Amino acid sequence: MKLFIRILLVLWSFSGLEAQNRADLQQRKKKLQEEIQWSNDALKQTKKNKNYSLSQLKTLKQKISIRTQLIETIQKEVDYIKEEIEGNQQKKSGLEIELDSLKVDYANLIQQAYKNHRHFNRLLFILSSKDFQQAYKRAVYMKQIAQYRQIQAETIKNKQANLQKSILVLKKQQEIKQTLMDNKQVEKELLNQERSQQKSSLSALSKKEKQLKEALNSKKKKRKKIQREIERILAEELRKKTEISSKKEFLSTPEAIALSNSFSSNKGKLPWPVGKGLIISKFGKQKHPILSGVYVENNGVEIATEAHSSCRSVFQGKVSSVLTMPNGVKVVMIRHGEYISVYSNLSEVYVEKGETLDTKQEVGLVYTSQQEGSTVVDFQLWKGSQKLNPQYWLMRK
Repeated sequence: MKLFIRILLVLWSFSGLEAQNRADLQQRKKKLQEEIQWSNDALKQTKKNKNYSLSQLKTLKQKISIRTQLIETIQKEVDYIKEEIEGNQQKKSGLEIELDSLKVDYANLIQQAYKNHRHFNRLLFILSSKDFQQAYKRAVYMKQIAQYRQIQAETIKNKQANLQKSILVLKKQQEIKQTLMDNKQVEKELLNQERSQQKSSLSALSKKEKQLKEALNSKKKKRKKIQREIERILAEELRKKTEISSKKEFLSTPEAIALSNSFSSNKGKLPWPVGKGLIISKFGKQKHPILSGVYVENNGVEIATEAHSSCRSVFQGKVSSVLTMPNGVKVVMIRHGEYISVYSNLSEVYVEKGETLDTKQEVGLVYTSQQEGSTVVDFQLWKGSQKLNPQYWLMRK
């Protein structure tokens, strides 16, 4: 008996886990669809310019990656629904066998009752008893036979209802499965179209090698300037301290330590620096999408956003620096204790050096390239002189 209960509990927990997994898949699918919709909006913005651009290619590449994840998620959901269908088919088969067996038993019972009715008088059977006790027992026996027939009839009725429900559930599940398969096919066709667009974009951009190399060199200079400014900020902070460690590390005040701890405890929960965005270039060493054998070292992530989007602070802090690059775009650096967040590629800045900011307070307007039609913010995170991967710190969408 204990073993039977244990088996039931295992089956119940497995069923609950399966339902949870399906719910997680559906939630994941919804988020991926939202990201694809946003990437469509971003691509429409860049396509206003007739020429292919590197930003457009990066966005398209990310969209293809998201679409691939969506197809995989749909397939997982199809696999789950297949398992559910198989389980319900087994349940339906079991109900059919039980129902057939009950019907046979009930038919035999009715047939026997009919035969007895012809050759057997219930009243005489009771009255022919030797005494009252025997008569009572015979009356109870006759009543139990009648109740048993009634119970059997009710059991058959319930089994038929359960079987009908099982058939309806199966039908619904098969419809869901077919819808998922149709959706998967549509997504595959869209994926093929996007890969074709990517191929055309690569072909067109590969002819602009000189321009791409110039853009790459410009980006390197910008990265070095930001890094030098961060080093300058750290050196300035050190000079302000009356005690300097032998390692020349940043020495924090109690307030700065508290802010650092608060910032650190929000890892994976920081708001995005823009209201809507899609990461089109990841942190670290990345292969250049066009130039063969060339790698780009990203100190942060590039986030494509809508035109006229404001950039905002990801956490409370103090503006350490506001830089202007040779091409006129601006950079804002905000200190959060020993952490520094960097917001690059801004056309306008709304804050000043030394100003204290709240979480999500606007720091500036993201620059929109007239040449490419793209609106991209370069977001970085530093802990002292150590670069951090922003994707580990930002809230997962």
